[in-house]
Amino acid sequence: MEPVHLAWAHGFLRAIPTGAMITDLAFRLSGGVDFAPFAHRHWSPDDPALGHLPAHLRHLGAEFVCLPFGVGGEVEGIAAPWQGLGLERCNVPAHGFAANAEWTLAERSATRLCFTLDYPGDHAVRRLTRVLAVQPHAPALDLTLTVEARRAGRVSLGLHPILSLDAPPESVHLRAAFRHGLTYPAAVPGAAMLAAIGGEFGSLAAVPARDGGMVDLSRLPKARPVEDVVLLCDLNGPVEIDFPARAATLMLDWDRRLLPSCQLWISDRALHDAPWAGRYRGLGVEPVASCFDFAEAVSLGDNPVRAGGTATSLAIDPERPVEIAYRLSARPLGEVQKVADRPPSTSRTCPVT
Repeated sequence: MEPVHLAWAHGFLRAIPTGAMITDLAFRLSGGVDFAPFAHRHWSPDDPALGHLPAHLRHLGAEFVCLPFGVGGEVEGIAAPWQGLGLERCNVPAHGFAANAEWTLAERSATRLCFTLDYPGDHAVRRLTRVLAVQPHAPALDLTLTVEARRAGRVSLGLHPILSLDAPPESVHLRAAFRHGLTYPAAVPGAAMLAAIGGEFGSLAAVPARDGGMVDLSRLPKARPVEDVVLLCDLNGPVEIDFPARAATLMLDWDRRLLPSCQLWISDRALHDAPWAGRYRGLGVEPVASCFDFAEAVSLGDNPVRAGGTATSLAIDPERPVEIAYRLSARPLGEVQKVADRPPSTSRTCPVT
C-alpha cells in the first residue's frame, strides 16, 4: 500500500501501513511558519544491506505504536538491584508486532485516518485500532489507540514519537513534572552515556552523571555524541519541548492513568553500526507502561520500577477494550497553550474494508 497523507489548514502528515507509522508531520503556526519537530532517518528502507533489521527500524519515522514495548538484548554493567531479572531476554520482533506489521487502512477522510491490525491467533491481543484525527482549527493531531483482547492478561505498551536533535547545543528545552526518575540500570550501547548507571533523580536538570557529578538532561542536544536512556515515572502533566531555533513549542499529552511513565531515548550521533552511521539525531519521548525498554517478560514480572509503585504493564480484558487517547500539538514559542489540556476521546469504531 502507498503512503497516505492528511493536509489541513494547520499542518500536514504522511503515514505508511508498516507500523501504521507517521513518517512526516509538520504543523503550520501563525504567520504561515511550518514547524516539523520530528527526526528523520538518513537511510533508505529498501537498502538490501539493512534487510536483517526489523521493519520499524528500516522505516524509522516520526511516531508509531509498540506492543509489546521493548527490545531487550545482552547488556553489561548491570546495577545490583537489577541483576538476575533476565534483562538479556528479547522481544521478537523488537518493539512488537504492532511496530513491524502491515496495518490495514480501514477509513480515510479529509480529517482522519483509521488503521487496524489483527494480532496472531495465539496472542492475548485480538486487534488494535489506530486513529489519526487532525484538529481542523488548530495545529494539533489527536490519536487514539484501542486494544481489543482475545483473553484477559497484561501487556507492555508504549507510544514512540521521536523528535529531532538537529539543533544548536543546549537549545532544546524539555519540561516534565514526574514523581521520580531512573537512569538506565545497565550500560547503554555506544559507550556515550551521560547518566550514571542505576541512579535516581527528581529533576531532569540534575541527573546523576557517570563522572560522579550531575548532568542537565532538560537541555539538549549536547555538544558531544550521546546515547542514553532515562525513565520518568508517574508524570502528572504533559511533556513540553521548546525549540527556540524554530520559535516553536511541541506538547505531548496522553492518558497517564494507562501509560504512567515516559521513557526518554537520547540517540545523538553515538551509534556507528548500521543503520545509524554516527549521523542519527533523535530524541524519543515515549509514553509507556513498561520497565524501560527491556523485554516484555521483565515488565510483566517483579522489577524495581514496579516495586517503586509504578505500573510496568497494562491490563487487558475481552469484555472492555482499552482506549488510549493522546495528542501532539504545537504553538509559537512563548504563546500560552490554547488547545484543551486533555486529549479528547476519539471513537474507536471504523469500517473495515
